[in-house]
Amino acid sequence: MRKYFVSIIIPTYNAQKFLDRCLKSIKKQDFPKNKYEILIIDGDSTDNTVAVAKEWGAKILENPFRDAESGKAIGINNAKGEIIALIDADNELVEKTWLSQMVKPLQKDKKVFGVESPWLVRENDSSLNQYFALLRIADPLARKLHPRANIIDKKDYLIYEIKVGEAPVIGANGFLYRKNFINKIGFGEKFEEVNFVSKLVSRGFIRYAVPKNIGIYHHYVSSVKDYIKKRIKIGKKFMARKAKRQETWVDKTTKIDFLMSVLYNISIIGPLIESIREYSKSKNPAWFWHPIISFLTIIIYTLIFILSKLKIV
Repeated sequence: MRKYFVSIIIPTYNAQKFLDRCLKSIKKQDFPKNKYEILIIDGDSTDNTVAVAKEWGAKILENPFRDAESGKAIGINNAKGEIIALIDADNELVEKTWLSQMVKPLQKDKKVFGVESPWLVRENDSSLNQYFALLRIADPLARKLHPRANIIDKKDYLIYEIKVGEAPVIGANGFLYRKNFINKIGFGEKFEEVNFVSKLVSRGFIRYAVPKNIGIYHHYVSSVKDYIKKRIKIGKKFMARKAKRQETWVDKTTKIDFLMSVLYNISIIGPLIESIREYSKSKNPAWFWHPIISFLTIIIYTLIFILSKLKIV
């Protein structure tokens, strides 16, 4: 079976802390070296990010806008590959077969628009970072809004089929896309993963895959302070889109589903029961962050909404 050429796109800005580990994990892959390229799209970093990228032989492109979404768009527009792999600088591919296993569903099933990588728990990570790896989505509200799917077991991977019009919360941190599908939909000056996936699904591309026996480490946050900063940033981006009357993936959900998800997360009781249930399965106490982070997330988003309406942020 012919191997696809893969363009690995990594937007960076002062990513020196994690980038070496990320690129090392890519270079150890058993995928043919002549079948992938690494594009670093840098937003004028002031640390040694560019130097690290050069050491590993990555191609470096400039991102004058600095934000990750613009960087991903620049990378996709300059990519040679049939497959686009969006990897963040704080991602680490755990197994050397990661890329081969991720590409397999795209080779086997032409209807699959993309492949999502599972997140794995690293024991020496902070308990908060372990929690997000267990959650598999960095936002408890988004997790509740993630639609149910029909699942088809293909032995080495699972196929998820979403109903047309729904919006799965996927698309980043090691996600692979077919570039020809991206070209069919288009994305403008920024590539915003979840919003783009919602457009894919609305156009009838409803099938994505998740391999079973591989994964990534995602060095997402090590403290509550870091998490708050990230959620504030996400909240501001969302409100900026709404101010411009641009569609978002949240528009694909019903008002009642959104309200029920908000109430669930802020209730503390629901997430606490869930954390107890999940702890009984995994025996990982990191699950007990769940009621705290769920409540905090709604508070942050509510404050951003109010301050945005008051034109303070």
